[in-house]
Order: sequence, then C-alpha cells, then structure tokens
Amino acid sequence: MDCRDCSNKKCYINANCLSSWLEFVQEFKTRKQLSAGSKVFSAGDLVTGIYVICSGKFKITMKNDKAEESIIRLAGDGQVLGHRGISEEMVYPISAESLVSSELAFIPHEVFFKLLRHNVDLSYFMMMFFADELMRTEQKFRLHILKSDKEKVAASLCMVLDAFGFVGGHENIIDSPLKLSGLANFSETSETELTKVLKYLSDAKIIDWGKNKIAALNEPALRALAG
Repeated sequence: MDCRDCSNKKCYINANCLSSWLEFVQEFKTRKQLSAGSKVFSAGDLVTGIYVICSGKFKITMKNDKAEESIIRLAGDGQVLGHRGISEEMVYPISAESLVSSELAFIPHEVFFKLLRHNVDLSYFMMMFFADELMRTEQKFRLHILKSDKEKVAASLCMVLDAFGFVGGHENIIDSPLKLSGLANFSETSETELTKVLKYLSDAKIIDWGKNKIAALNEPALRALAG
C-alpha cells in the first residue's frame, strides 16, 4: 500500500504528515503480511522501528509476576504497535500477536524520529496518543484492583468495541476475534466467572450473547456498568 495514495484515513501517518513527507516514508517503509497467530515482536527483542496496522487485529501481551501472559491492549486498523519499546534501552517490554490475517507497515525508528521532528501535527498526535495510552494503562490497573467481575467484563467489552468496532453490515455485533479464554484473560477473570457475567448481561438485555457472537443491545448501559 502506497502512503501517497492510501485510502486508509485511520492511519495516523497518512492523517498527520505533509504530502512531501509521505513520499519520504514510502522510500523506507516495508510491508508485512501476517497470518493469524503470528508474532510481530516479543518481549526482550530490540526495537528497530514502529508498526502501523494497515488492516487487521492484534493483541498486546505482557508477562505477569507468575510468568503468565496477560492481554493488556487490543489494536486495530490505523493504530500503532511497538511504541512502548521506544526508550533509552530500545527493548520491547511487551509482545504483539496477530489475531486475524493482517497487514502491517514497518517504519524504521530513525525515519520515524525524523518524521516527528518535521511534522508538527504528527508530533502533537503522538503526544496525545501517549497520554491516552497512559490513561488506559491507569484504567486497566484500577480495573484489576477495584472492580467487580461484572465491571471488569463490561469494561473489557467496551475496550474490544473501541478497538475493533462492530461487524460490517451489523449495527450491534461486536467485531471480536477473541475466544472466551482470550476475553477472560483480557477481563482478568476466569472463564467460569466470565460466563456468569455474560449470562447476567444477556438476561438484563444489555447484550445478546450467542454462539461466537456478542451483540451490544444497550451500549450506554454497558458503558455505565464499566464505569
């Protein structure tokens, strides 16, 4: 996909760089096609650049103190992967894996830094992006220590919805590639408790939970429960 005539308006590079710099990006970026279950990078790998999601869905994981992988973030079209590794050490503290067949654009970090220095809108966007990331991290922490299972599951469903939206052609079916085990992991609860909460939400007509689908029947109520 060529940055100069890309139709993906969710892409933050496309939306925030001057046209002359899009030509510069095109010279250095590389395209990666990934099948479902492919690792983009793993914790401990050296950072060589950042990734922009042209299309697809990804989970970002981090190992807890028991060396178990927890899903800490979901990312979809136009979003960024790998920015958490940009530091003095330039080592990824997290891992990223594709949930479906996906396409990525890889931009070497020296090219990315040059873009930031010469595109004010991009620098401002990244500043706000990191601020939002910090806020979401704090919310996830509060979810872990303060919330009930109902609130955790509701919040996680809202996060899935914010990352991936609704299935095309359906107004309320959440476009989630996560199985129950993945959603339980993301919700920081057990599959048994997750099932109980999904049944409760379904009985309350907040969601419609069926085989391989969750529909948001009352999104305001779901977000209110999530806090």
